[in-house]
Order: sequence, then C-alpha cells, then structure tokens
Amino acid sequence: EQLVRRMHSMQPGAATLLGVLLGFIFPAMVASSCRLPVEFPNSVGPSGATIGPRGELVVVSDGGTVLFVDLEDFTVREDTALNDKYIDSYGWFDLEGVTMTAPESSKFLYIGMENHAAVLEYEWQHSHEIFRRFDLPGLGQDGVQSMAWVPADSSSHMGYLYVGSGEGGTVLIYELPVLESVGVEARAVLRHSWSPLQGDSRKIAGLAYSAGYVFVSYNEGTSSHVLIFRVLANGMCGDEVAEQYQVDVSDAQGMAVRQRSDGTWEVFFCSDSQRAIFAYSFRFVTGFELHKHCAHPPPSRSGAPLASWDALPATL
Repeated sequence: EQLVRRMHSMQPGAATLLGVLLGFIFPAMVASSCRLPVEFPNSVGPSGATIGPRGELVVVSDGGTVLFVDLEDFTVREDTALNDKYIDSYGWFDLEGVTMTAPESSKFLYIGMENHAAVLEYEWQHSHEIFRRFDLPGLGQDGVQSMAWVPADSSSHMGYLYVGSGEGGTVLIYELPVLESVGVEARAVLRHSWSPLQGDSRKIAGLAYSAGYVFVSYNEGTSSHVLIFRVLANGMCGDEVAEQYQVDVSDAQGMAVRQRSDGTWEVFFCSDSQRAIFAYSFRFVTGFELHKHCAHPPPSRSGAPLASWDALPATL
C-alpha cells in the first residue's frame, strides 16, 4: 500500500486545529499509486504537463516534442513540429513546462524552455508554428523548470505566468504582453518573486492552477512534496500554505490539475525516469486518494496506441 502523509500547515482551519489539539498528524492510506496506461514514444521523457483542449493532458518532453494524451482512451498524439521546423534557429529544444490561458478556446500553447530563459507561443491547432517568443528577465541560466497560467482581473493581459526557477527555489511571476502586437520577439515583465518554501533552494518541479489555488510540487527523488496555496485577489499567492502532502511519485517533473464537478480534483504527475503519468483524486481535508481509473478499473486492454496528426478529425 501507498502512504500519503498529510502535513498540516499551522492555520486556523478545523482539521488543522483538531490535529493540533490531539497532538499528531493524521496519515491517509490509499492503495498503490495509479499509473495510467499511457505509452510514450521511446524518445520521450515527459517533463511538463497542463490540462489542454477537450480535457486532454498536454505533455512536453525534454526531447522537444509536444504530446496530447486523451484521458478517456489514453491514446497519444505526438507533435514533432518544433524539431522539424526550428532546429536551425534554436539548436535544440529542452522543454520543461507548458500551460494555456484558456484550454477550451485558445489555439496557443505557452511552452517553457530549460535551455533558454524564454517561453514560446506555439500555435498547436493548424499551423504548428511559433508565433512569438517571450524572453523572461531574471530567470537565470537554468531556464524554466515549471510553469502555470493564473488568470487575474488585476492583469491587463488576462493573467500572470508563474515560472518555477532552477535557482533559489523561487517562483517568478511574469506578465506577458499576450494582448499586444509586439512582434515575433518580446520581453515579459517581472511582477513579483515568491518563495513557496522559505529557505528552501530546491528546484520547483511542478506548478499548476485550478479554481483559485496554485499547486506546487518539489521532486524529492522517490516522492513528491505538494503544497497548495490560495490565490489572492491581486493574482498573487500568499505565504500561508492551505494544505501540504507527500505523495509517492518518484522523479516527478511536471504536474497538471483540474477540478471535477463533485468538488474533487484530479492531479496528474509526469515521471521523467519512469516515462509515465501517475494520477490521484484529491479533496481538501481528506487529501490524495486513489484515482478513479485504478479504483474502478475498466476491462483489461493492451497499451494505448500512438495516433498521428494525419488521423485527427477535421475540426482541429
């Protein structure tokens, strides 16, 4: 069995106060972790993820490809256009983060690079081309480690881009001029620097936003430390941790989160070394639980095949 340890923050919530009064931390036991039946191409090391169009999981790889995972039948479509079209301009693509401003309506992915301190605005639907590149001042030589888009009314460009830095364990919060005609190369504006764990200099392996919360994960080798923060009215995160957990996903290099109608969340982790996607159900107070795919498994099936872009419906 898998041990998921809930580590309460010292906030005046009912569950936290109960734990303090009783003088211990409640452990939550669930069955073994849920590895989804996703088969990546042999050359793919998944390194970042976000919820994408039609509820798919969009995954980027450190080999420069973008993959779309159908979360119903677990088929995978691989988009190799960055390597096919832009190697002469960029040398190579080491992708470490991906996000969208509006998954159900936007034709753009925003893709972070570890080998450049930049984000690419990539049109995934028809042209499969880079429309713009946004340089990220202050990020440092390690480039992007993780990213998430946080919508905010306080921004004149719909929201802020949270970027996990490889230096100092910080999240750099940028405003990208996505609504301006700035040409093919532009510079993001650094609005704020935030340290989810004060005094902790580890790289932030995963960032995700959903329904007013930012989820932050740290890769601890054989497990991942996940912290959850409420987003303030100004689009920034406060310093108080809403809840935090330890889950047994090893070598996690990316995370995506989506809220379900029943008040639960689905949380997806990419494991680079295992070349796999792991999933959990999450609910505040009770924490991480076995994902529905493993709790109520469908009839056995062979591995999900890869699909080519030529096989996609015309509506794309």
